[in-house]
Amino acid sequence: MVSTQLIVLSKQPYKENALLLGGLSPDYGRVSLVANGAQKLSAKDFPAADLFRELEVEFDDSGNSDLHTAKKLELIFNFDRIALKPQHFKLAGRIGGFLLKNAVPGVPQPFTYDALRSILTQLCLDYDVQGRWTMEQCSVVLKITYLYENGLLPEAASPEQSDFLEQLVAAGIEDSPLPECRPDYWKTLNGWLSSLLDYHKLAR
Repeated sequence: MVSTQLIVLSKQPYKENALLLGGLSPDYGRVSLVANGAQKLSAKDFPAADLFRELEVEFDDSGNSDLHTAKKLELIFNFDRIALKPQHFKLAGRIGGFLLKNAVPGVPQPFTYDALRSILTQLCLDYDVQGRWTMEQCSVVLKITYLYENGLLPEAASPEQSDFLEQLVAAGIEDSPLPECRPDYWKTLNGWLSSLLDYHKLAR
């Protein structure tokens, strides 16, 4: 039996009262779970099985399948406020889809997990909060952290660029302020990172 954190990125009905949950774990990468009985309103063991919720999960990892049976789900934190902003909810969905397509089961992703958590936190903030990341900045942070953690980010052309990119990754991991740059540079940077995803044949 293993225990880990999980951010739920997909949810669908399965069989009678079960749910299929897909998400990202810092310790196990992409995790797929079946939560038997989770659709019952009185399911006391699975009250937290919903999108964009951070859970503490327990499952048996002794089999050969990538689909595990959840033994326990405990709510750590919810990012339910994302649903109040349709554009933010759509971006969270696209980010979730990217991670579910590209994260590998059993391969730890602690940096990407922390960046995902930081981004979901930002997407929950009200529009008038000073320093709130834009949707483009959220996209940049997720892409650069994933590429960095998986060894897919090319070497920087200069010490200044290296420092800037490291600050970006640190912002995602530590939920710290973003490095300063021209407002129009975020679009350029997002396009460059998207071209890297395409170069490495990552699904988007």
